[in-house]
Amino acid sequence: MKGQLRRKTQREEFARRVVLLSQEMDAGIQAWQLRQQKLQEEDRKQKNALKRKGASLQSSLPCP
Repeated sequence: MKGQLRRKTQREEFARRVVLLSQEMDAGIQAWQLRQQKLQEEDRKQKNALKRKGASLQSSLPCP
């Protein structure tokens, strides 16, 4: 009977650790996804940012 109770306690303890680890993994994945979304948003903003008109025209015109 003692062995059975000990194994039951060990299984419950293991189940708690699995649940806790699973929750930590979910939180980590969500944080990573949020960071990735922010980085993509920053990249998109930089690509769509207004550029100086004069500088781009001068570099694209051929020299006479």
